[in-house]
Amino acid sequence: MLSLFSVLLLSSCGDKLELEQYAYVVVIGLDINEDDERLIDVTFQIANPQVGSSSAGEAPNEPASDIVTFTTSDLLSAKELANSVITRELNFDHLKTIIVGEKLAKNELFHHTIASAMFDPQMRLENSLIVSKEKAQEFIQANKPELETRPHKYYFYMEQRWINTGLVPISDLNRYFQRMSGELFLANYATADKNEKLKWNEDDYIAGQIPQKSGDPVQMIGAAVFKNGKMVGVLTGEETRMALFLRTKSLSHFITQSFPDPINDDYRISVQIMMNGKTKVKLDLKTDLPKVNVTVPVKVQVFSNNSLANYTTNLRNQQKLKQAIKEDLEKSAMDLIKKTQEEFRSEPFSWYLNARQQFWTIDEYYKYNWVEKYANAIVHVEFDVIIESLGPQIKPEVIKDKGKD
Repeated sequence: MLSLFSVLLLSSCGDKLELEQYAYVVVIGLDINEDDERLIDVTFQIANPQVGSSSAGEAPNEPASDIVTFTTSDLLSAKELANSVITRELNFDHLKTIIVGEKLAKNELFHHTIASAMFDPQMRLENSLIVSKEKAQEFIQANKPELETRPHKYYFYMEQRWINTGLVPISDLNRYFQRMSGELFLANYATADKNEKLKWNEDDYIAGQIPQKSGDPVQMIGAAVFKNGKMVGVLTGEETRMALFLRTKSLSHFITQSFPDPINDDYRISVQIMMNGKTKVKLDLKTDLPKVNVTVPVKVQVFSNNSLANYTTNLRNQQKLKQAIKEDLEKSAMDLIKKTQEEFRSEPFSWYLNARQQFWTIDEYYKYNWVEKYANAIVHVEFDVIIESLGPQIKPEVIKDKGKD
């Protein structure tokens, strides 16, 4: 009896594999197949554990990762098919990033592909979701960062920068599946395909437009807009920042941005904007046209003053600067809201959470149809701006004698 009992306890170890027998996928790319749009091209970027580790001396000339693509009907079939080519068993335990080509993102096949893949217990809802302008396969092949040898570290560090800059949203599968009732979901927009454009406003770009010389080939700025599981448009970096500001809970608390100098419009003033509390959203859903009043409290620290205008001791100039920043932010907010109402007919600000609180049951909320009502809503946005700091100098230094030497 004792021997039989031992067999029952130890039988669960029969299918175990050693760590070195696994091939760890760190990035997955998804594209629609060009020959048959019922199929998808699945790209696996598999990490080489020896590169970037203490055992790197054993494989000095090996690549940091192996990239392989399969054409199948779904992601999990590609995972199984890969075992006919790759010597080790594919494992998603270290998967951090899923990249989707824009063509697939605009097709209904995308949602069916990603939803069915969640049956795999190794697929996690916290995996980041990025939309590439080109095919995901081409994006992964082109992304060879200068400073990061290991691909998973590159995406890990980039995600930290997303929080600090606000130029791209924090997008993962969990947030994607939460916004499947008509609300807009914002995904990171990226590309290695450059189409540079020079603009006066440094954050009014989408990926690929930033003027750049040398460095990493990939640009990540702006957001891909999803509605009902399908990509329907793109937001610039500036619009993405504003969308995050208008949410009651924003992950981006500190951003650096420039504004036209109200004293001399040939220059711009760079400031750091910090949230001074939570964004307040008040809804009035009792009228035919819902009314939305939004108040965004922010603090501003002046970082650079290229015009050298005296804002430090001149109170009138300070008031002009405060009013100029306030008006610029409010105009950007209203322009974005108008775009979401007319072009997307839904909102990416998570105001649906505030709307749901106005009803006793979820059935009443669905009957009200907030998404449809938002398109005609009367929205008012106010930024409560406080200038906290005007720089370390009491008064900016200016050139007093402009004559010839």
